[in-house]
Order: sequence, then C-alpha cells, then structure tokens
Amino acid sequence: MDQAVSNSRATKKSAALRWVGWVNALITASASASAFYVAAKCHLAWPEPADSALSIAGAVVLWVLTAIVAFVLLGVCWWQRRRWPWSVVAVPVLVAFALGIAAAGQPHFDQYRTDFETVAQQLLQEPDDPYSDGYHRDLRFGRFDISYANVSSQGHVYFYDARDGFDIVENPGWVYAPDGVSDKTFNQLRLEDIGGGWYRFPHLVVDNY
Repeated sequence: MDQAVSNSRATKKSAALRWVGWVNALITASASASAFYVAAKCHLAWPEPADSALSIAGAVVLWVLTAIVAFVLLGVCWWQRRRWPWSVVAVPVLVAFALGIAAAGQPHFDQYRTDFETVAQQLLQEPDDPYSDGYHRDLRFGRFDISYANVSSQGHVYFYDARDGFDIVENPGWVYAPDGVSDKTFNQLRLEDIGGGWYRFPHLVVDNY
C-alpha cells in the first residue's frame, strides 16, 4: 500500500515537473521573441539594420509556435485536470507588453527631419562637385539607419530605410522634393505626403519615375 502511494506521488511529482518545464520553456521562448521584436522595431543598435526584418519575422514565427504549443498544453491540462493553469497567461502578457513597447518606442521621422534635410541639401549641391558620385551611404540619424541617399534624374533626393522591409522585394524610405512631384510619380510610387516637401514611399524606387 505504502509503495503504491509512493509511486503515485512520484508520478504526480514527475508530471508537475514536466508541466513546469514546458511552461518555463514557453515563457523563455516568448520573452526571447519579444526582446528581438522590441529591439528591431525600436531601432536599437542590435540587431544590425540588415538583420532587422529577419529578426521581426523570426520573432513573429516564434510567437506563433509558442501560441500553438500553449494552446495544446492548455487543452491537455483541461482534459486531464478540468482546470486552467494560470501560469501560461504569462505568454500572451509578454507578447502584449512587447507590442506596446514597440509601438511607443519606434522613432518618428519628424524627430530627425532637420538631419535628413541637411543631407538632402548637401546632395542637391554636389552635382557641381567632381569628386561626388551623388550618393551618401550608411547614414544614421538618431535611431534611423539609412542604407544610402541619392539624387534622382528628376532632382529628388531619395533616402532608403535600412531597417524596414526586405531588400529583395521592397525598399521603403523617403523622398525630398521641395518643389513637389508629378502625379505620375506620386501614384506609381504610392507616395504619402508628410509635409514640408517630404514624402514617404513603401516600396522599391525606380529612378526614371
């Protein structure tokens, strides 16, 4: 009898330890994904600009996998014990917290508009400089990283965001055109007028627009 009771206690203890292990793993995975997401969205020094999009995508994938495992564990626990393990609530709380920090902590263009405009004016004056190729590369304005800036054939200055988007399929950024842009350019590039001669574009720019 004592042996049976001892075995039953050992089984329950082992099951409890397995459950604690699963919950700790879920919380660790969710916390790691949240850290990646916040760091990339808030344009912190790490991850590197070229890795930001992959970090965000990786964080989202890890969140999804964590959510699937959490739902499975909740289902098993409810089926076996008819109760919810409230420790799993830490997972969605971490995700919601990360989304809130990322939304509040992202840098805004208006904070660094003067820095952007200074470089734009420099580029517009450089056609008279025989040593300039019309490009400024690897720029950083506050927490914004710019892969390069250049003057188009129409005399507009383009800044390409190094942190947002996958370079293979999209290359978002800003256009400085103090005299405005044509309707064709505005529509083809899906520009957003953000005032002061500045426009935001969401995708790859072709110079002849």
